[in-house]
Amino acid sequence: MRLFFKPRVRIACLLFLLSGLIFLLLPSPSFSVPFISKETELAMGQEADKQVIAQFGLYEDKVLQLYVNDIGQKLVSELSDKEFNKYFFKVVDSSEINAFALPGGYIYVTRGILATINNEAELAGILGHEIGHVTQHHGAKQIVRAIGAQILAIGGAIASPKNAGEWLMVSTQMFNQINLGYGRDAELESDAHGLLSAYQAGYDPRSMVDFLKGLRQQEMMSGQSYHSFQSTHPDTKERVIKTGSLSESIINRADKPVTKNRKEYLNHIQGLSFGGKKHRGDRRNYKKKHIDVYEVRPGDTFKSIAIRELGDEREDLTIAVMNGKRLEDSVKPGEFLKLVRPGPYRKDTILEIRPDIDTSQ
Repeated sequence: MRLFFKPRVRIACLLFLLSGLIFLLLPSPSFSVPFISKETELAMGQEADKQVIAQFGLYEDKVLQLYVNDIGQKLVSELSDKEFNKYFFKVVDSSEINAFALPGGYIYVTRGILATINNEAELAGILGHEIGHVTQHHGAKQIVRAIGAQILAIGGAIASPKNAGEWLMVSTQMFNQINLGYGRDAELESDAHGLLSAYQAGYDPRSMVDFLKGLRQQEMMSGQSYHSFQSTHPDTKERVIKTGSLSESIINRADKPVTKNRKEYLNHIQGLSFGGKKHRGDRRNYKKKHIDVYEVRPGDTFKSIAIRELGDEREDLTIAVMNGKRLEDSVKPGEFLKLVRPGPYRKDTILEIRPDIDTSQ
C-alpha cells in the first residue's frame, strides 16, 4: 500500500529521516545548523574543495599562497570560537574579482581580486568577511534553504563513494548557491565580522571601506563585481555607508595602533598575472598582462605616468582607480603605484619596495 503526503509533510519527513541518518553516520555530532553537523560541514567542504581546484586551479606562486594563508591564519588565531579546528586559505587562478568560502573552513580568493586590493589590511578585511561566513555557518544554512529535499543525499553521498553521482549533484548546486551570495543580512553580518577581525589582528578596519569604495568605481567601469554584488548582496553603496560607520566607531574607541601594510602587500603581488582566463575551461585567447609596481617621481601625475610608462594618456583613470584614488588626487614622490603592463613578468625588473616607518604605505 502506497502512502501519499502533502509536499510540506513530505519535506518534513525527509528532514526527520536526514537527522537520523547523520546521527548514524557520525558519532556524537555537534550541530550548528538543523540537520547538518559540523562533521558533515567539514566533509562537504573537503569534497567541494576538489571541485573548486578542478574548476579554477591553484595560482602557481607558492610565496603568494603562503602569504595569503599566513594572513588568514593570523585572523583565525584571534577568534574566540573558531568553530572548526583548521582553516584553509587558497589563491585560485581566475581573473574574476571574487572571494568565497565553503562549509568547514575552506576560503578562496582569486588573483583577480588580489589585483584590485591595495594593501594587506584590505585583504585581511576580505578574508575576515569570508571567515564570518564559515563561523556563522551561512553556507550550510544556504544549502538547507536552497536544496530542500535533496539534502537527504548529503550524508549518504559523503559516507559512501558509491553515491558519488548524488554528491556531485548536491555539491554542484551548493557551490552555485554559495557563489550567488547569502542575502543581505548575512553579508552585512560578515562585513562587520571582517572589520572586527581585521582590527583585532592589528589592521586598520577603514581599509575595508576603501576597498568597497574602489570596487564601486570598478563596477561602473568594467561591470565586474566582487562576490556577486548584483544578485542577492546588499547594494555596494549601502555596504560602504554601514561599514564606514562601524569602522569609524571601532577606530574612535581603538586602544592599539593599526596598520595597512601597503608596501608589504605590493611586494607580494608584483608580477601577478592580470586578466585572462576566468577558469580552466576558458579557451579564449588572451594577451598576457601583469601587475607591476612603479615608484612616483617628482612632478608625476596620473596622466604623465600613463603617457611615459604605458604610452596612452587614457590609462590615467585606470591607474587612479586601481590604486584606490580619484583622478584629481595628487601623487607624492616615493609613493608606489600598481600598473598593468603587457606581456609576461620579467623577474629581473623587480622593483625594491623599501619599508619605512609609515605603516600606511
